[in-house]
Amino acid sequence: MKRPMRQTWHAMAVVCLLVSSLVPASVHALEFQCELNGDIRYLRVDIPGENHLCEVSVKYEYTGERKVMWNAQNDSLFCSARAYELSEKYQNQWGFNCAKWPDHDGIDNLSPSQRAIVDVQLKQLISEGENAEEPFTVTAVKAVTSTLLDQVPGTLALQYFLSDGSDRTQVIADDKSQWTVFATIDDLAAHITGSATIDNALISSISDSGALEVLTTVATSTPGQTCHGKQILMTSNTGTLEPRSTHRFVCKADTVSLNQND
Repeated sequence: MKRPMRQTWHAMAVVCLLVSSLVPASVHALEFQCELNGDIRYLRVDIPGENHLCEVSVKYEYTGERKVMWNAQNDSLFCSARAYELSEKYQNQWGFNCAKWPDHDGIDNLSPSQRAIVDVQLKQLISEGENAEEPFTVTAVKAVTSTLLDQVPGTLALQYFLSDGSDRTQVIADDKSQWTVFATIDDLAAHITGSATIDNALISSISDSGALEVLTTVATSTPGQTCHGKQILMTSNTGTLEPRSTHRFVCKADTVSLNQND
């Protein structure tokens, strides 16, 4: 018997908050879970999509079928707008109950001008991957910004996850008259200081001055134990990162936790 949607949503939200917020493979864009009499469908925006800059799709839980409803090659805001409209139609016209999943990639929170920067940079990297000697694709993008206000100068950081398992982070200065990529960092986890082995590193926030907060997943040999941490790194226009705090992490096993300084 299927659980009621409220219970299913609660369980999924807990998993997303504990895992997806730290694991790059789980970074996802805007998504709604809609249910009517056991018929569950997922309305999702993929940035990038499988074949376009962005795609709006419906996935049917019962059959696993995925249908792309809209796509765009130049404007990811188009896909976000269509997804919200589709969710409203599912609820108001077809009687579904829809819940919005936690949005961990940060893109839907950006201002229109910041979204335009994401679109340009993402298209450029997709093209680079298609023409590379060893082709690669962009599987996901994470974005953080020092301001969510439109037409206000700030700093933007974009972390791209690539099909070869690597990641690339761009730090962008945007004064609203022009914007410039002033730092590009490959393999963010490799820049975390200390002796711990880092499985994953994910951008979490950035200041106007370029101080980048990074969340980490730390490797552990203890069964049933998970270790999550954080470090502040300062970016420079030479593409280097300098530590502004010690890498600290917490390991948890069942109900026991141990604070660690690295």
